[in-house]
Amino acid sequence: MNIELQCCALFIIFTIFVMFFREKRLDLMNRKLFQSAVIACFVCLAFDILSIVLINMSVHNGFNSGITRIVCKFYIMLLVLQGYLGYVYVSTGLLPREKAWAKAVRIFFHGIFALGEVLMLLLPIDFTASGRVVYSFGPSTAVAYALSVVYIITTISITLIYRLKMPGRRFIAMLLWQGIWLLAAVIQFIEPELLLVGFASSFGMVILYIQLENPSEFLDGSTGLFTTNALSVYVHDKYRFGKSFSMFAAKIHYLTAYVDYNIEQSAVMRTARALVRLGPEPAFRIDDDTFCVLYDDKNRMYERAANIKMQKDNVTDLPAKGTYLLIPDSLIMSGPDEFFRFLHTYLESEQEILVANEDLVMELREQNNIKVLIDDALKNDRVEVFYQPFYNVKKDCFDEAEALVRIRLKNGEIVPPGRFIPIAEETGQIISLGIRVFEKVCLFLSKGEAEKYGLRQVHVNVSAAQFDHENPTGFVMKNIDRYHINPRRINLEITETAAAQSREIMLLNMNRLIEKGVSFSLDDFGTGRSNIDYFVNMPVQNIKFDYNFTREFFNNEKTKHVLTGMVDILHKMNMGVVAEGIETEEQVKVMKDMGVEFIQGFYYSKPIPENEFLAYLKDHNGDA
Repeated sequence: MNIELQCCALFIIFTIFVMFFREKRLDLMNRKLFQSAVIACFVCLAFDILSIVLINMSVHNGFNSGITRIVCKFYIMLLVLQGYLGYVYVSTGLLPREKAWAKAVRIFFHGIFALGEVLMLLLPIDFTASGRVVYSFGPSTAVAYALSVVYIITTISITLIYRLKMPGRRFIAMLLWQGIWLLAAVIQFIEPELLLVGFASSFGMVILYIQLENPSEFLDGSTGLFTTNALSVYVHDKYRFGKSFSMFAAKIHYLTAYVDYNIEQSAVMRTARALVRLGPEPAFRIDDDTFCVLYDDKNRMYERAANIKMQKDNVTDLPAKGTYLLIPDSLIMSGPDEFFRFLHTYLESEQEILVANEDLVMELREQNNIKVLIDDALKNDRVEVFYQPFYNVKKDCFDEAEALVRIRLKNGEIVPPGRFIPIAEETGQIISLGIRVFEKVCLFLSKGEAEKYGLRQVHVNVSAAQFDHENPTGFVMKNIDRYHINPRRINLEITETAAAQSREIMLLNMNRLIEKGVSFSLDDFGTGRSNIDYFVNMPVQNIKFDYNFTREFFNNEKTKHVLTGMVDILHKMNMGVVAEGIETEEQVKVMKDMGVEFIQGFYYSKPIPENEFLAYLKDHNGDA
């Protein structure tokens, strides 16, 4: 009998079946459909073999032909079921669920399948056996082959149409799976002795398993938990099919900057084992020190999270603490993109336990709106520079100013910097904003009007990100040269935080620009660690006392002694002092008596647009 290939294929499918079901796997729609396809393939092969055996027995040994016909019908019905499941497997992940036309397509092909199965059951079927040529034929078989070809071609067409929406590996796997099956059907039609369809379907299952559905691909080798990629696929699957889930996430924060590798590995493995012991729900390792578990029931999530918290509180031999994020209902977020933004944003929270709610989601959406607003402002040139003058105590004039970034909305309103600066720093947009501000400052200075009214120098804020490369001339000297600006008219303000983050590169870049004539100031002194090393060894011209530090001078006796002493020290080091946030005449007098060189604050002027700033210089300095 001609069943060698079918028996081989049956063994292959059985092997895949065992491997697939013994591995830890996620409850994904694609996994369920693949599982259905494997089962259908296995049963179809079994009926294929049985039909060949019974056909031979009926033709040569007089076995009941009615039973043989029933088995042959079940075989071809299962064959069409395989083609139908192949179409469902591909279309479920690609056809848009919300579109009316896609729903109509699904209904149409579901209907064809149902009608075809009924027709195959009702229409007559016959069979023949001559040597190794064994097959069934008749109207029922014709319907089966026609429907199989329709489903194969439809599946290939969907794959080609939506090829850009799937990874290259998935695209190739789909084409190979359906292409091999179609080729086998054509060959078998031409050469009935070569019963290749069953073997081809099993071979297709092998391709899908290796390329797409191998559960071990999503497992972290060291902990046995699911990987970040697995979490992404799982969450996208849940949102695509509108299924709510709950999440408990935990992040390990080490209490020291220097953690022994063995201690770190011990913390990771103990966390992984604790999560596995929680129950059958899928546990994921998001990154080196972050883990999560997903639940269908939020009450069970709360119970399990409390259990983990209790276990963690009993750990005293590890220099670490935990941050816990609980998401009771995933559907409060609009989709996987917002879900992952929420996860990555709030896992960095300083709170030990944070529970997701509508307010936090709205806060996240506002942050995203600001990000879009910044991009739009950069694109449409709605980034503006406001200037706040410095009063030069010794010269009794306003010869320096700070350039401050502002964003103007389409309706003319100004967005407060406190609303967009922190987000720009988080997203990296601060680099583009800083470059745009610097360019506008150079353009402003190139016009010559400010210099005409006595402006000697403009201070421009610099973020750590802007100096985190070896050569900052890309945005500093390029614009200075482009607008023919004297470099001495530029003072770059860096913060203690910026200086601390990349000290060596910062010093290298500062010295390169100082050689060109650019000067530097240390901004926001008093808000960071205020390490004396920052201004002893940093080549800065001025030290700028932060607004809050200056205000404390008038409210705290200890701060008054510190600030007075610092002014004396800085003067001995030939550094100037800028007092920021001065708002009253009394405060101005105190700063003057203390010997501060520059005073900045609302007492003199708030930050104002370019045209108002020029008018201010003209009124207060006159023609210099």
